[in-house]
Amino acid sequence: MRGALATRVIVVALAALLLAAPVTAQQTQQLPYVIIWFLGFNTSQPPFDNVMARRAVAASLERARLAAADDNVLANSFEPPGCLAHNANARPHPFNLEQAKALLTQSGIKLDELSALGLWYLSALRRGNSQAELQILSANISALGVEVSLREFGNYGAFERIATLPVVKMSYWGVGAPMAVCNRESFLEDLVHSRGAFNYFGYRNAEVDALIVRAIQSGDRATKIRLYQEVEQKILDDAVIVPIWYWIVR
Repeated sequence: MRGALATRVIVVALAALLLAAPVTAQQTQQLPYVIIWFLGFNTSQPPFDNVMARRAVAASLERARLAAADDNVLANSFEPPGCLAHNANARPHPFNLEQAKALLTQSGIKLDELSALGLWYLSALRRGNSQAELQILSANISALGVEVSLREFGNYGAFERIATLPVVKMSYWGVGAPMAVCNRESFLEDLVHSRGAFNYFGYRNAEVDALIVRAIQSGDRATKIRLYQEVEQKILDDAVIVPIWYWIVR
C-alpha cells in the first residue's frame, strides 16, 4: 500500500534541500511546509528486531539537546502542530541513561553482539550544525557501552534499496509535506504501514495496518485523529521510530 501522502510527501535532506537554497515561487505557493526528523530502527534484523533493544536506544537519546543543536523544535509527536493527528500528549521514551542500560540488559543481548552498529544518515548532514546532531547521537548511543559506526548515503533512492539489509541497524532522516496536505492526512500512513511508501524500517504489525486502513477509510475527522493517535502511541511504545525535532517553513 502506498499511503495517501505517498505522491506528495517529499523526503527531505535537512538544511541542504530547503534552508541552503532560495525558496522558489512554486515552493512559496506550498508554504507553510512542515518537516519531522527522527531516528528509525531496522526492525527486521538483529539486534533491533528485539523491542527491548530499541527501547534502550530510545531512552539513551537526549532528544531536547539534539533538537537544540540546530535550533529546531523538540518533537514528541510524529505530526507537527497543524497536522491532522498532532498529539500534544504523545509520550516518547524519556531520556534516562540508567533505565536505558537496564532495558538493554533485559533484552538479553550481550554487548559483544552490538559492535559497530551501523547508523546511516544522509550525506548532507555533514554540513554546518547538523554535524553536531550526528556527534550527539553517536555519543548518546555509545554511552550504552556499544560501538556506533556512522555511515552515509547519498540519496533516499539508494538508501531504500539497502534499508532492511543486515548492514543497516539505525537511520537518521526525515519527511516533509505542505501543511495543507498534512492537515488532511498523516505521515504515519507511509512510515509505518507494512506497505507504506517510506517504511524503511522493515516494520510489520497487522494491528497497526488495520488501524491505519480504518483511519484512511473513515469520513469522520475526529475518528481519523483518534485512530492515528492510537497508532502513534503504539509506534512510540514499540520504539520503531523516535521523533527528534520538527521545523515549519513559513
